[in-house]
Amino acid sequence: MKIGHRILPTVLGAWALLSAETKVWEKEGVPPPQPLATRVSVGAYIFPGWYRDAGRGDVPYFSHDEQSEWKRNVMKVPGPRPLLGFYDDSLPEVNDWHIKWALEHGVSYFVFDWYWNAGEKRLARSLERGFLKAKYAPQMKFCVNWCNHGLDWKATTNGRLEFGQERLVSMIEYCADTYFKLPNHLSIDGRPVFMIYEVGPVIKACGGAEGFKKALAAMNAVMKSRHLKDLYLVYMDRYDGAETRAAGLDALTAYVWLGADPSSAYEWRGGQCLPYAEMPAYYLFKWRQLVASAPPPYILPIGSDWDNRPRNGAKACFYTGRTPGAFKGMLSESLRFVDKRMNLALIEAWNEWGEGSYIEPDRRYQFGLLEAVAEVFGTRAASHVDWVPSAAKVRSYSVLSDAELAQAKAAETNAYPDPPLALKAFSASVDKPLPAKDPLLAWEFSAGKEGWTGFYLDALEAQGGLLTGVVNGDDPKILRDGLALPVDSIGTLAVRLRVSPGLNPVEVFWATAEEPKESPVRCTRFALETDGAWHTYQVAPIRADAWKGSLKLLRLDVGRSGDRVEYDWIRLYRK
Repeated sequence: MKIGHRILPTVLGAWALLSAETKVWEKEGVPPPQPLATRVSVGAYIFPGWYRDAGRGDVPYFSHDEQSEWKRNVMKVPGPRPLLGFYDDSLPEVNDWHIKWALEHGVSYFVFDWYWNAGEKRLARSLERGFLKAKYAPQMKFCVNWCNHGLDWKATTNGRLEFGQERLVSMIEYCADTYFKLPNHLSIDGRPVFMIYEVGPVIKACGGAEGFKKALAAMNAVMKSRHLKDLYLVYMDRYDGAETRAAGLDALTAYVWLGADPSSAYEWRGGQCLPYAEMPAYYLFKWRQLVASAPPPYILPIGSDWDNRPRNGAKACFYTGRTPGAFKGMLSESLRFVDKRMNLALIEAWNEWGEGSYIEPDRRYQFGLLEAVAEVFGTRAASHVDWVPSAAKVRSYSVLSDAELAQAKAAETNAYPDPPLALKAFSASVDKPLPAKDPLLAWEFSAGKEGWTGFYLDALEAQGGLLTGVVNGDDPKILRDGLALPVDSIGTLAVRLRVSPGLNPVEVFWATAEEPKESPVRCTRFALETDGAWHTYQVAPIRADAWKGSLKLLRLDVGRSGDRVEYDWIRLYRK
């Protein structure tokens, strides 16, 4: 069944799942996995650290390792509730259940979020004391995703993040000795996979692409000294692709994409929600972008859901209304975009309980989400038995006391009230009549660039009344600073432009004298026509909820690497 540009809730709800019988395992240990063969190798991110509690840190001061997210967040809200309860994931037996359930539903590798800075680790017990010591770990491939962002680093760097060559080499020495040498470590062409979450700061710390290539050579020398093949480096799609490819990285993926298709009636806005149908529609938009940009080899990222109210409370923006059938529809659509060079897909996530993005069995969906994975990617043709531990076993895995469990049970009775739907706070139109009034401010580019500057644009120039440039990176933009207009006098932004054919969203950022930094809060996104012809776009109001003060800066982000972008004019019209 082919799903079109927007996956409608009625269509999503039509996806049926095979039935499965659930039985309680009364014996000791965990029954052996019966792996399911799949047409694509499917993985899932693991967020570690579901063991955390006071006094369980690995450093000599109170650290992130000790701040139990079960206790701080998840137990205090109505859900979600894992089938394994509020488990300690540094226990090998807990990991054996994860491994069994994953393998039997077509998930064949785990990517552990891994926190390291200059020799200091965080949240490593889940992997090193739990997964790697599990009985069935040899059957499950794994690798790490170096989450090189701020936590509470103190012992070695006084809170600084250090990514220079010496630090990178010592990190790879540790990984080679601890992870890469293991036969179940994920490899591509025999090269151990290593993922980097924030690759831009690492390349910068090494002095740019050439400096990073020297650091990579030193890291590969470590690999060679351990009789291992070179690293296979995978980066997230958050940085300039040209620079990362020049730096010697091999492939890309993503962690999670959050938002709405630019043509959607909704937008991503804190404190509000979007129908779940918007998530697969947004991924479809992003997958098409990925394919259109002629990227290096990629591991196809797939989202499962997003509801981070356990962490962010009323400030959260999230999707609502997921069902296993809806998730199955999204997975089915993803098959068209799997990179045949890699034949790998990666779901976010197995167990992000604080963010509501999980496929691990829980009390709401049981095995429904995993069954969706099995039926789309696997070879299952009949029902089967899903084994679960006894209630006594689940209690033995818990990090909560009896009193805390009672508190968690009471929290389940207070259902979340869904906030309003995040309908767009603006309207966008194409090729409609312009306002009758003269513009407040206009740039016709008949007198040069007229104060506009460009970034990630080659040969930005103004000639013949056009401002033109060729995109040379993944974050192209033109901006005009030094403005001084009261925003309450501005009703419409209009721009006439032409860009190379394809999927081209536009982002409009602004800053004010009162809030002089650009921000996702002060941003409007809408879709461009994909035919490569001239079109006039109008946005009004730009964002009523965040359009305040005195306009200081206006910025337009248009195009993908290699696109030619041409602006005929940009105008601001009075209300």
